[in-house]
Amino acid sequence: MSFDFGKKLDFESEFFDLYKLSKSAYGVIAKENSGMGGNAGFIDIEDYLIIVDTTGDVDAAKDLKKAAAQYTQKEPNFIVITHYHMDHLMGTSLFDVSTQIMTSDRTLNNIQTDGRKRLEEFKNMDLKEMEESLKIETDEEKKSKIENDLKFLKTVRSDTFSLREPNVTFKEGCVVYGRGTSVQLRTFNNAHTNGDVIVYLPEEKVLFAGDLLFTRRDPWLGSGNPEGWIIVNEKLMTIDFKVCVPGHGQLSSKEEFSLENKYIKELLELVKNKIGVGEDPTQIKRSDFSKELQSWKSPVLEMNINFLAEYLKKS
Repeated sequence: MSFDFGKKLDFESEFFDLYKLSKSAYGVIAKENSGMGGNAGFIDIEDYLIIVDTTGDVDAAKDLKKAAAQYTQKEPNFIVITHYHMDHLMGTSLFDVSTQIMTSDRTLNNIQTDGRKRLEEFKNMDLKEMEESLKIETDEEKKSKIENDLKFLKTVRSDTFSLREPNVTFKEGCVVYGRGTSVQLRTFNNAHTNGDVIVYLPEEKVLFAGDLLFTRRDPWLGSGNPEGWIIVNEKLMTIDFKVCVPGHGQLSSKEEFSLENKYIKELLELVKNKIGVGEDPTQIKRSDFSKELQSWKSPVLEMNINFLAEYLKKS
């Protein structure tokens, strides 16, 4: 994919590639198998510096903080958290109280309930099985994933780690005004989660979608409402933007929202059909999808199928 504006910047990081998307916006795009987790970004609107998400790796967040300082010569005033999953949250621990952390009221509630619960589970996990599997794993991609998972768990269990939770919330949205540029924050319910936040620069036509968009890979369905997500994506496609920073994957256009909706609709139908004829939905294969979806790679397809099987039973 290419765009008529924006360029890759010369910033060294093992975790991400850095792009200037417009006068004010920068996209931080995770490298494959880097362990960074979700994409991030930052926005310099002269009066304020805004960080969008803080990745799932503290070292990646250090690089994010360094990149923002290098290209703006500012300290961040605000962090916007797009949703409650830890692969977008870990770096908040690096910022002190002078940086306000903003999100939707529902996302804060999710962090304080589900998020805290997950952190406690991570702290109490037995790592021996993972450490043993690492010793014998020969597939480099699987080995890298185990190494990244172990690093994450050891960070969470460290005495020096403390997650900073948002301290500013909104019910529907808010606007941060800079000189000549505004940054709109909007929240949606019943999609990837029940409090997803987007960040939109209307004057510069840049959208940060968080995990409302997984570009050309299986979106994780299990924390939300797949049918509601389709409706939200249709709304997002009416927004006037030229480039989107997705939660996962490369810089995107509106086409990627259409493809994601196609994936969700097809998987819903595939699972529904399997259940309808009394067959096991876990037998669904990549080849059952439309051609343009068959090349997608992700570890969550089976989990999505299991989730949808239970979801359809309840609905």
